[in-house]
Amino acid sequence: MALDLAGMLTGVSKQPIDPRLNMQQQQLALGANATKMMQGGMESMRRSAGGEAPVAQQLQMAMSKLDLQNPDDLRKLISIQMATGDTAGAAKTASKVQALLKESSQKTASTNLINATKKAIIQKYGEKRTDLLDLADQGMSLTDVDSFAETDMSDKYKIVGNNVLEVATGKFLPTPKGAGKGGYTVSKFYDPDQGANVIQFLDKDDPTIVLDEKLDTKDIGRQSTSLLKLQDENLKLANAASKEAIEANAVALKLEKAAEMGTTGGVIAQGEEFIKSILGSEDETTLLRKSADRLRVSRGIANLPVGPASDKDVALVMGGELSATANPATVADYVRGIAKLAKAERDFYNNQNAWLDRYKDNGGFSSYMSKEQLEKQLGHSSIVAAEKKLAEVNYDTDALAIFEQKFGFDYMAAKKELDRANKTLETLKREDF
Repeated sequence: MALDLAGMLTGVSKQPIDPRLNMQQQQLALGANATKMMQGGMESMRRSAGGEAPVAQQLQMAMSKLDLQNPDDLRKLISIQMATGDTAGAAKTASKVQALLKESSQKTASTNLINATKKAIIQKYGEKRTDLLDLADQGMSLTDVDSFAETDMSDKYKIVGNNVLEVATGKFLPTPKGAGKGGYTVSKFYDPDQGANVIQFLDKDDPTIVLDEKLDTKDIGRQSTSLLKLQDENLKLANAASKEAIEANAVALKLEKAAEMGTTGGVIAQGEEFIKSILGSEDETTLLRKSADRLRVSRGIANLPVGPASDKDVALVMGGELSATANPATVADYVRGIAKLAKAERDFYNNQNAWLDRYKDNGGFSSYMSKEQLEKQLGHSSIVAAEKKLAEVNYDTDALAIFEQKFGFDYMAAKKELDRANKTLETLKREDF
C-alpha cells in the first residue's frame, strides 16, 4: 500500500506531456494522466484497508504533508484532485502553480538586477559607499543611484522620479493619502516666507490640492538677506505705528477734556467740526481721517477679536467715516479707536520680528496670531455662556444662526480655525512662543 500511496503522490506518468501546451494545460494534463494510476492505487488501498474510511484518512494524512507554497507539492495535489473528480479544484491549483512560478521568476530577475546594480556601484564608487548599496537593495536603479551620489548632502530630501528620498536614512517617504484617480506629482521650490526649499505632494488631477508638504533644508544665503530686510522693514512700520498711536492718544485726550468742558460750557460743535475747533487745524483733521482709512485695512486688524471681546471705539473706526452729527464724546472715542488700531499694527510687526529672531522664518506665525485672536474672542464671558447653551442643544443649526446674528461671527468656523492653528503650531513644535 505504501508503494501505491507513494505513486499517487508523485503524479508521475509514463505518457509524455505535449510541450506545446501552456502551463495551466500542462498541469491539468499531468493530473489527467495520473488519474488511472491514482484510481488503481486507491483501489489497492481499499482492498488492503477493507473499506473507504481508511482511504479518506490516508489521503488526508498525505495531503497534510504537502506544502501548498511549493509548486512540486501542488502538482501532487492536482493529481489527487483529478483522481477524486475535483476538476474545478485541480484547475484552481494549476493556476496557483502558474502564479507561483511567475512570482519566482520575477523575484529571480529582480535579485539579478539588484546584484548587477550593486556590482556596478562597487566598480564606480567603491565598497565603502554602503549608503548607495542600501539604495540598490531597495530597488533603486543605477541611474537614480548615480543622481543620488552627486546630491549635496546638506539637502534633507531628494526627488527621485515621482518619489521623495530622505537623504539621511536613504528611505523613500510614504505615499501621500487622499490623491485622486490620477495619482500625485511632486514639486520642489524655494519659499521666501519660510526661507527654505519646500517639497509638496500635489494631486495630479487638481494641482491646487496639496496632499502633503515637507520643509527641506534652509537656504542660508537667501534666508539671511530676506530675513534682515523683512525685520528692518517691520521695525520701521512698528515705529511709525507706535508714533501714530501716541499722537492719536494725545488728540483723544484733548477731545475728551473739551467734551467735558462742552457739557457745561456750551461747546456745540459736532463731528469733524469738533476736532477742528479743538486742534485749530484742517491738516491735523485730514491726517486723522487718513490714519483711520489706512488702519481699517492694516495687517494688525486681522488679529483683533470680534464679537463682545472687541472694543467699541475700534468698532467706530472700522464702521467707516465719522458721522458729521457725532457728539463730542463719540468723536473722542473715534480717535481713541484710531490709537488702538495703530497699537495693534505696532504689536503685529513687533511680534513678527520676535518670531523671526527665535525661529529664523515665518513658518507658523500666522497660526500663532490667529490662535491669540481666537482665544481672546472665544474666551469672553458672554461667549463662554452662549457656548454652554449651544452644547445643550447639540449645536443645532438654528441656534448657531442665532449666535452668529447676535455676536457677529460663525462659532463653529472659529473653533475649527483655532483647532487648525493649534495643530499647525504643534506640528512645527512652535506652540510655546
